[in-house]
Amino acid sequence: MSQSASTADLLLFAQQFEKDFASARQLLLQHQALSANQAGNISLRLPSEQRLLIATLNGADAGRAALFDFDLDHSQGHASDNLREVAALHVAIYRQRPQVRSVIHTHSPYLSAFAIAGRPLRAHASQLLGVLDEDQEIPLTAWGPRYSAQPVIDALQAHPRAPAALLANHGPFAWSERDLLATTRLLINLEESAHLTWLAAQLGTPQPFPAGAAVQSRQGWVAP
Repeated sequence: MSQSASTADLLLFAQQFEKDFASARQLLLQHQALSANQAGNISLRLPSEQRLLIATLNGADAGRAALFDFDLDHSQGHASDNLREVAALHVAIYRQRPQVRSVIHTHSPYLSAFAIAGRPLRAHASQLLGVLDEDQEIPLTAWGPRYSAQPVIDALQAHPRAPAALLANHGPFAWSERDLLATTRLLINLEESAHLTWLAAQLGTPQPFPAGAAVQSRQGWVAP
């Protein structure tokens, strides 16, 4: 889809986005990956364009798409000031990761707890070996006011393979090169990993994987 895409093409794209968004929201609710007030937002980059569709997960406009240019000067749809503010951070991620297609932000309880505690999420749970090596982590950003983009940009540059970041004292952002449902499933896996890591910490120290565990896991390794 190019900048000259027809109004009809854009309408169909927005309708599909809202349909997939509804499925994503249901998945998040089903897996208890939202906060009590269901705060958060999901965006999808228009293919080969400097534009994105974004919608909030809660409130009166939940699931209603807004269209923004990357410069945020032009918009269509249900574009509140708050959505425009958070869209700027989504744009920063797309600019740092040009192959990324979708970004999700939630206040999911366990990932947000790690962010509030000032702790990155280490790869202790097996769910993370699909996206991280055993010695990697979901990084914690520096603190920034509201949706300040620079702390996230710094984290992405310092952790070029990370599929997510934890905003200090705030909550997670996750992204993928696939569609928004894939990004949603990634966020759910991260939240489950944070929950399991927290539970393990109640019993003792969460244990690291041995060297090479990620490679063996991805190759379908089976213990003898």
